[in-house]
Amino acid sequence: MGDIFSECRRVLRDDGILTLMFTHKSQDAWESLTRSLIEHGWKITATVPVESESSVDIHHKEMAAAVSSIFISCRKRRSDSQEPAAWTGFGGTGVAQQIRDAVREGLEEFASLDLNPVDEMVASYGRALRVLSVNWPVMDGDQEVGPVRAMNEASRVVAEYQIHRITGGRLKVAELAPETAMALTLFGIYGFSRFPFDEALNLSKSLNISLDTKPGGYEAKGRFIGINNEAAGGRRRTARTEESGFFAPLLRKGSKLRLALPEERDPRRLEHPQTEWDVLHGVLIAYEKGAEPVARDYLERFASEKKETIMALLEVWAREMGDDPDGRKARALLFGLENESGHGI
Repeated sequence: MGDIFSECRRVLRDDGILTLMFTHKSQDAWESLTRSLIEHGWKITATVPVESESSVDIHHKEMAAAVSSIFISCRKRRSDSQEPAAWTGFGGTGVAQQIRDAVREGLEEFASLDLNPVDEMVASYGRALRVLSVNWPVMDGDQEVGPVRAMNEASRVVAEYQIHRITGGRLKVAELAPETAMALTLFGIYGFSRFPFDEALNLSKSLNISLDTKPGGYEAKGRFIGINNEAAGGRRRTARTEESGFFAPLLRKGSKLRLALPEERDPRRLEHPQTEWDVLHGVLIAYEKGAEPVARDYLERFASEKKETIMALLEVWAREMGDDPDGRKARALLFGLENESGHGI
């Protein structure tokens, strides 16, 4: 790519524009593309998402996939040397703050385009890398700031935005247990589709929540979200993963992850919930087994101090599940709990 971009720079007029169409979710691909552009004399001046693939294409079925291409416009960088820009600075002058502002502005613009959350994330990479390329080189102390760090900063803004969006501003990342914050963010972006491990890893880094493979029975203490392995044929029956279900909210199969459904969770974890996400799953299972009174009793026992949080999560669940049976059940439970408790959801 470097040779191609060097040749493009040679033949293009000084006031000309280079436009690329890029359709890829991987940060590694964005890293390679952006470094090649920047290091061979280009700065990114605009990025625009354009729908280019059908969201119902068989290639995307059951997978969280980008269906938009990003058009990237570039201009020649000045040949004269440029002083390095600072990653952080006083009064919001650093490049990190510029990236956050650019991504937030971009998310507002994307709202009218009705992008899916994966495309929003990818389009936000473009906004972050535009800021990085215009300010290149960027230094944090004596360390050069590369494209991946800029994209991670964008991911953090998008993750916070997704939780704000799906909860109507009622919940924030900092107010939730790490497993809940990560699970809710993934749920808002991918639902129950499978998604690449690397994409979850990028998000986890931006939220300072690690992805840890855990055996059954672990304690959810620390800034991580647990992962259990899912065998090719279904649940894996080993000593490291409980036979009756999964303790962790995330399941891994090869290089892909997905969120576990409530009925896939180990009953022992839901009988002794450690996070708000556990309580959400537990109250849904309780309702399935014994209708509203049992669910209300479960909520009183395990979330008496966090009812508003669980009700907000339940509302998100009911809305995101749509018109399928699980969505209808969640709405019926929500209606009963609201009328009983007087919550104004």
